[in-house]
Amino acid sequence: MTRLRAIDLERTAIVTGAGGGMGRATVARLLRDGWSVVGVDHYSTGVPENDAATRFLPADVRDPELPALVRRATDGLPPVAGLVNLVGASIGDRLAQLTDKDWQTSFDINVTPAMRLMRDRHAELAAMRGSIVNVGSPVGTIGARKPSYAASKAALVGLTMSAARNLGPDVRVNLLLPGPTITGMTADWDDERRRHIADGSFLRRFCLPDEIAAVIAFLLGPDSSAMSGSIVDLTAGTMFGH
Repeated sequence: MTRLRAIDLERTAIVTGAGGGMGRATVARLLRDGWSVVGVDHYSTGVPENDAATRFLPADVRDPELPALVRRATDGLPPVAGLVNLVGASIGDRLAQLTDKDWQTSFDINVTPAMRLMRDRHAELAAMRGSIVNVGSPVGTIGARKPSYAASKAALVGLTMSAARNLGPDVRVNLLLPGPTITGMTADWDDERRRHIADGSFLRRFCLPDEIAAVIAFLLGPDSSAMSGSIVDLTAGTMFGH
């Protein structure tokens, strides 16, 4: 019996970090592509209004009950065929000043929610031949001033590759590495810092949230059907410019 692809059916995507710049762009893009979306974030500024296709769940992703909260939010929507683990936080300081609390918080936000949601929804995703996109950072490979941030993003690489092995062939799991992007997180950077970072990339510019969203939509969709365990560099050359 031939199994239908997720694109042939009504389907839902879960997006964590939906209240940030990349998150809002991703939600908007998926809605345009015909997905129903459950957006998860700890604040609601700028997220779409709840309607027939969109639900916003205000939640702390560190809550061990996150999977149960998301399950309730998806009740009544089409089956879940996509999961975007976009939430992230840059927490901590240089090694000499790094606290145990900041180290643990980095992993509690940047790694553990992704694991919990993948673990909880893998069967539903498999039934839909679904796709998972974990959003990491190039600092997981090249390091950063904040070891806690870089180490947690490196852990997301291992989690992604392991999940791709565990869940294939029914679920595809890929990792996206965005470069510096024009969002609220970079809005307070001064012009000199912006120029310095932009000049360190091959394209001499920052990424745009809509560009990130477009690649996430591609990784969730059928045009990336042969991709799993892939690490997608969307850094505008920043990774190699360092």
